[in-house]
Amino acid sequence: MPDRCQSRFPNARFLPWLLLLAAMIAYSSTVVGPMGMHYVPLDPDAAWREFQFRALTWIDNGSDQRADWMGNLCMLVPFGFLLTATLALRKGAGVFTFLVALLLSAVFVLGVKYAQVYFPPRTVTLNYVIAQLSGATLGIALFVGSQARLVRLAWRRAGSARESLRTILIVYTAGVFVFMLMPLDFVLSLDDLVSRFDQVPGLLFAMPGAGRPRLIQAIVSIAAGLAIVPFGALMVLAPRGRNRLFSPAMMHGLAWLAAVFVLTALLLTGTPTLVTLGIRIAGLAIGVRFIRWAMRRDAERLRRFMFRWSLLAVLPYVVLLVIVNGLASRQWLTLGDAIEAIHPRGLLPLYNFYIVSKADAAKSIAAHIVMYLPIGLVVWARGYRAGWAFCWGILLASAIETGRFFRPGVQGDLNTVAVAALTALLAAQLMPHVWRLLEGITLPKSVRATAQGPGWRERAAAAQLRESSRNAPAKAEVENF
Repeated sequence: MPDRCQSRFPNARFLPWLLLLAAMIAYSSTVVGPMGMHYVPLDPDAAWREFQFRALTWIDNGSDQRADWMGNLCMLVPFGFLLTATLALRKGAGVFTFLVALLLSAVFVLGVKYAQVYFPPRTVTLNYVIAQLSGATLGIALFVGSQARLVRLAWRRAGSARESLRTILIVYTAGVFVFMLMPLDFVLSLDDLVSRFDQVPGLLFAMPGAGRPRLIQAIVSIAAGLAIVPFGALMVLAPRGRNRLFSPAMMHGLAWLAAVFVLTALLLTGTPTLVTLGIRIAGLAIGVRFIRWAMRRDAERLRRFMFRWSLLAVLPYVVLLVIVNGLASRQWLTLGDAIEAIHPRGLLPLYNFYIVSKADAAKSIAAHIVMYLPIGLVVWARGYRAGWAFCWGILLASAIETGRFFRPGVQGDLNTVAVAALTALLAAQLMPHVWRLLEGITLPKSVRATAQGPGWRERAAAAQLRESSRNAPAKAEVENF
């Protein structure tokens, strides 16, 4: 049985994503610059001497550069993870794989840094070499530490649907918490800590999205709350097959949110507002209530409900998308003025992500993922092929960004089209798998008919116990693996 489990380990599936990420890092680190593409021919010997001097020079930057340093670290975390996943043998990643991945990461980072010498004024210092190598090492360690869960998730018969769903929710929650703490510029000195304590009281009662139209503020607040809903579901699905009741789940969730709130207060540029904390607590409560409600329902009936109502949500979704992107206006440019206002460098791929901080770029990407994720959900709910989500993502994002070119003071971003298409496609492809896991935690059909009668909890527990006992042999084999 271990051989079968090993043969299903999907390490080859990581290779295309690794190559795509490596190409994006190399491109954004060299070709894209403040002056656009700025290649300067150099003698190889002179370039090597320049690289050695700059790559081995440590610059004592101030705390204002900490966010950029952390951004460089975070950029290489997925690279290290995907590289180790690609190199991992069928039996998983051992010490040899860890060392090879670390060596290849160093070669890649130093190779990109050497190439940057030919593209001034790109920054090549020991600070950023250490940051990127640290990020790659962290990504490698994350894969090594999580490979057992990845094997179980890849082999669908290994373990229960509940544990697979917990794995997905844990990964999602970790990503959301890291995003909430962006740009990770924590205070590291006593002076920074004192200065931060002076700022925090004035930030506690600030409104999220201050300076934006109130409708946009409301939409951003709702999105912040909905992002916590899956975390609420995770708080119900406790380890070792236990499901927490509402109060214990809320207490565990509140403890995590309080920790994130305190960490936000320790960021140099963080905004720990009580309003945002209240919105996240509301999202936590919704998630806890929803998963407990869904576990007592027939998943097939829920699917039919989404099939019937998904098309009716399309028009409100498009209207909301138009409003969020600032296209609900009477002021428009003529074709000639729009063409004249186009920034030529902005047409370069990833340029608009480069000219802002890495934290702002990450937030922009996350915002557009949220905007275009519903396309994939509607395509899946209607039972269409995932390729339709990709096409609709391209069409809708192209229309939105074209409209932005005709708005005064606004520039369209062609990068959004790629983000929208990939987001919609991945959502449509992943939802069938996620839905199968959700079906695995709903009540069995034999229990649903009397689920609301006296003693339904006991009958449900007995039915789930019988189901887990049937899966026990397969799960034991994977544990041995």
